Amino acid sequence: METPAWHLEAQRITAEAGGLKADVEQFFFLRHGETEHNKRKIIQTQRGVTLNDTGRGQARAAAQILKHVDFLEIHASDLERAWETAEIVNAECRKPIHKAPGLYERNWGDWAGQSNVDLDWGGKPGNGETLEEFTLRTLEGFNDVLRHGEILVVAHGGNYAVLMAAIGLSVAGPPLIKNATPMRISRDSNAPGGWKPEAL
Repeated sequence: METPAWHLEAQRITAEAGGLKADVEQFFFLRHGETEHNKRKIIQTQRGVTLNDTGRGQARAAAQILKHVDFLEIHASDLERAWETAEIVNAECRKPIHKAPGLYERNWGDWAGQSNVDLDWGGKPGNGETLEEFTLRTLEGFNDVLRHGEILVVAHGGNYAVLMAAIGLSVAGPPLIKNATPMRISRDSNAPGGWKPEAL
């Protein structure tokens, strides 16, 4: 699929802001497990959305993979759906866990609660974040937590889209990344932006 215009814009924004600044060879990313909003294709609010039973099962399955992975810490969005995912994973991994408020999902403002089918990522939701505001916040959030070394980030699909923009890779979503799919992001000199994402 062709790269959507909003993601090309996110690539431009991240490049002009200096891109991903990570002095590590690899790190890991996990999107939160499924929520009822995900299942019903509804734009989620910032807070008040928890995992459903499927999402909790997905998080437990991710934990069984991640307990065999060598990472130092967990840095997670503390929006309920991400923090619950992180806690389920950490019941197996037993690592230091920290809140990463810079890695919240995009604030969709007045659009929250509406259908996310054909969601206009390039649009400007009333009382929410513009694409540029969200992209810059997320990039800063990644650059902040990655100062701590080879870590696991537990956050949201929108954050992953910004990460892909920052390393020069395109997304054609949705979905941008499936719920609770553990990803390794590793340095690769042959990759377009010097980083290669792969599912564990």
